This record gives sequence, structure tokens and C-alpha cells, in this order.
Amino acid sequence: MSIIDPETQLVLGTAGQKILRLSPAILQASFEHARRIAASLGSQDAESSLAGYWSLDSRIQQWQRIADHIGIEQARCASFVEVGSGLGLFALTGSALGFHVVGVEASSDRYAESIAIARALFRENGRAPTIVQAYSEALPLPDASADVVASFQTLEHVSDLGRTLGEIRRILKPGGLFFAQAPNYTSFYEAHYGVLAPLAFGKAWMRRALRLYRRPTGFLDHLQWLDPKRLRVLLGEVGFTAVQVGPIAVSAPSAVPLPARAERLPFHFRRGARAQWLANRLALAHQLFTFSADHYSQIEVWAIA
Repeated sequence: MSIIDPETQLVLGTAGQKILRLSPAILQASFEHARRIAASLGSQDAESSLAGYWSLDSRIQQWQRIADHIGIEQARCASFVEVGSGLGLFALTGSALGFHVVGVEASSDRYAESIAIARALFRENGRAPTIVQAYSEALPLPDASADVVASFQTLEHVSDLGRTLGEIRRILKPGGLFFAQAPNYTSFYEAHYGVLAPLAFGKAWMRRALRLYRRPTGFLDHLQWLDPKRLRVLLGEVGFTAVQVGPIAVSAPSAVPLPARAERLPFHFRRGARAQWLANRLALAHQLFTFSADHYSQIEVWAIA
């Protein structure tokens, strides 16, 4: 399928009784969005971003992890907030599954088109958009109003990580759940550029490495250099308990699988696949010889308010 085929509707899969589709207009808009970001990274690979944006399979897995964690019946009654809703597929998937979910998206700077694409995605799938525009440091939601807050590949982009985590803690009800996934900047792999690098040496070293790769360095300016130890400290400081920060776990088969199924996408994820494979093996070797276990490429957070 041509990415810009004006006649093709892309079927992402089903969630609940709803077939989730991507119109040619949204596909084209998301391609242009991905192309601009790729250019800022010194890459021509927009297709890898499309594979990530529109992976219904990964969104189903994320919802399944949450449902398994809190129980499907509790999930049906819960209020969900996604911080950093991007192009809206996680929120749309949850809505189609019958969950009450609100997405929050800053939609500024290089991601300015995100919220428009997300709202169009909802409308074209016959659902009222539940995406609000706001910064994570000032969430427009009442205290203790959410049962679950989720965030995926967003924490590294916020302006103030401590304030963001504090706002997430504020809007969660007592005993509420925070679930997040984000890059690990003590690993050996930078996910946006898709390159192998010892990130624990810091941004200054990374800039030098990117010059060797002949890649632009401006994208680094706004990134939070996340690491598991810092996240554990900050989560504790803002009042979370039972904090678990570690690698993304392999999901076991669910006893109560959600009624959802993803179709195979016509896009391929190529960006940094070999580099990430090697980085993960370097992390295992580092753990074996130094007993330091925090060098995996992706962080997963579970924390209780």
C-alpha cells in the first residue's frame, strides 16, 4: 500500500465491536508529521514512526496489562487519563473497549499537529473526541479525579519532570495507579535517533557521538535524561508508594483477554532495530559483570498514589 494512496482506508483492527480505521487524510497527515520529525533527526525514515503511531497491537497489550493489573470489572468502572496522548490511538482503543478515558496532549513545538490528528481520528471512527490540550505540568483536572493515569513515550519530552509527576499524583485518587513506559537514558540505545551510544555519559557526550554519526543534535535540547534511579526518587518525593521501576515486562497470557484484535500493518519498523538488539545484549553483559541492572533500553513504571 502506498503511504499517500488517496483511495485507501487502512483497517487497524477491532476493539470491542468497533472496527478501527485510518482514513487516507489522517494517514497522509500522520505521514507528514512523521516525515518532519524524522528530518529533525537527520533521517528519511518516516515509515518506522508510522509503524509505531498506528500499532493497534501495542495499544491492546497496554490496555490488557492495565486490565490484568486492576481487574477487568474494576477497569470497566474506572476513570483513565493518558498523559501525552499523541495521535490518540491508545485513548481511542480504550474508548472502543468501553473504558472511560481522557487524553491530555500539549501538542506544541514539533508535535503541533498531534491533537488535530487525534481529534480527527476519533471523529472518523464515530466517537466524540476525548482529547484535551494542556501541558503535563498543569493538568486541567480536579484533585483525586482519576483511577488510572497512563503515559507512553512522553516523560522524556516534558519540560519539568518533577512537576509532571506531582500533577499525576495530584489527579489520582488515593490508591490510584500510575503506569508508564519511557526510554532509559542509562542504556546503550537512543530510541529517537535509533543509534547505539552509552547514554549514561550524558547529553554532552551524546552530542559528540551524534556528530560522528553526522546527525543533527537539536532534538536533544528538550529531552529529559530519564534514568530509573532518578524516577524512583522523584516518584517517592511526590507521594507515590509501592513504586516499581524496571524493564518492560513480557506479558503472560491473560486469563480474561480483551475483545480486541489488531490487523497486520503495511509499515515496517526499521529504525535502530539492530542497534537496540545490540544495546540490550550490552545491558545484559554489563549486569553480569558489574551487578548493575538498570541499563535496559525501556523503562516501565508502576506506582500507587
